Amino acid sequence: MSKGASAATLQKQQAIGAADVLTLAGAFLFVLASVTSGSIWLLRAAAAFATVAVLYDWKRLATIAKVFVSAGFILCATSEFLLPAGKAAVVERALYQGVGFSSFLSVLGMLRYAVGRSDIIRNAAEYLMSMPGRRRYQAVKVGSHLLSLLFNIGIISLLGQMVAKATEGQDRQGERRSILLAAMRGTVLMTIWSPLGVGFAIITQSIPNLAPTAFIIAAFATATALILVTTLFHTEVTGQTINAEADDGDRPSAGPLAITLCACVGLFGGTLAIHAAIDVSPLVASLILLPLFALGWIVYEQRVPLWGLGREVKGMVGNMSVMRTESAIYLSASVIGATAVVFLDGRGDFLTDLNQLPPSVLAGLCIVAIAASALLFVPHSIVVVFLAQLFGAAAFGNAHPMLLALALSLGWAAGIALSPISAMTITMARLTSTSATTIVLKWNGAFAATVMASSLLLVLAVSFF
Repeated sequence: MSKGASAATLQKQQAIGAADVLTLAGAFLFVLASVTSGSIWLLRAAAAFATVAVLYDWKRLATIAKVFVSAGFILCATSEFLLPAGKAAVVERALYQGVGFSSFLSVLGMLRYAVGRSDIIRNAAEYLMSMPGRRRYQAVKVGSHLLSLLFNIGIISLLGQMVAKATEGQDRQGERRSILLAAMRGTVLMTIWSPLGVGFAIITQSIPNLAPTAFIIAAFATATALILVTTLFHTEVTGQTINAEADDGDRPSAGPLAITLCACVGLFGGTLAIHAAIDVSPLVASLILLPLFALGWIVYEQRVPLWGLGREVKGMVGNMSVMRTESAIYLSASVIGATAVVFLDGRGDFLTDLNQLPPSVLAGLCIVAIAASALLFVPHSIVVVFLAQLFGAAAFGNAHPMLLALALSLGWAAGIALSPISAMTITMARLTSTSATTIVLKWNGAFAATVMASSLLLVLAVSFF
């Protein structure tokens, strides 16, 4: 790749604001409290820092985030003064969980700073798109599944820019759509098992009896099966050649892809190693490892000298602001979900009766509820938070933690595929100049239906073991 092209990939460095410093301080205190099983005052201080950070950046938040933060603040204050001590404690614990989710999303901004300007990842994507014929769709789908462990939905934007350059002209819109659908579908299925996904963090934090490592193994096997099934039924035609950068038909090297996959394995293995070594949740392990990994990636690829590390650290911290809206939503969503659970718990035997339903029925209802809410323009993430808190520590979650976790993760993936307001769908709509509802219903409808049907069959099978 030319130096000019390389320079074009560099992101504009974000300036560090007071909100970034407060967010980083809150994340540090949350990790410290988790690692040391420390004082409740550490968690309260972390919550205070996270809340003040959101309020400081209030003008930059999206409207939906402002609505959720306002509702969360009102409910948290109300519970503190009006609810019995036991139920108020449930809401308070949910606030601390929300701090963890918020910190996790903010730290992902650091990782985006590192990989978002990476020539290695760009060259890895070029290699995937250099595959011939039908193999291109399959390579991009599987490759995006793995690369999105590092790049999350950013892989769609990256491929979108490359495909747009390679498929100029209206007669090649079909090729562009097919490549981007492959990337979207691979990324959607990654959310089922990735320890660097917020869905995984919500599920593992909310189900006390769940063994995270066993869940990762089961979820990864499930995602692999879904990749095979959906590729069998929904392989798109991608045209003859899409290679924006190669000259004279030269095929890009597989080296960058190998390096990136090794980095993915290292990040995945490192997260699990920290989780096992110091007995913390995968979320806390990610908070410890991600900043170190991001800085290491920058040093490796950019060859940054020791005296230049300060500038890169400032860039990483400043880039946490790109996740401010998402962080604010998850900070408050946990409180809102817990308050709803407390309210339902006060409605006689409702929760007891609900937990008496067969496990397969409850798991299936979770999947359907998440997918249906997504179609109705309700953020699927909020529904997952609510269901995780409703069932995680209740009879269903205690007796069948793996089944509940799989149902929620599968519902999460289906919700992303079906939601017209998910970040992934909005990105796709922008890159293809298509409405979000067309992408969800027309382009992705059959794929989502296959995921839903396969998920319902899976939870039915698992419930019998």
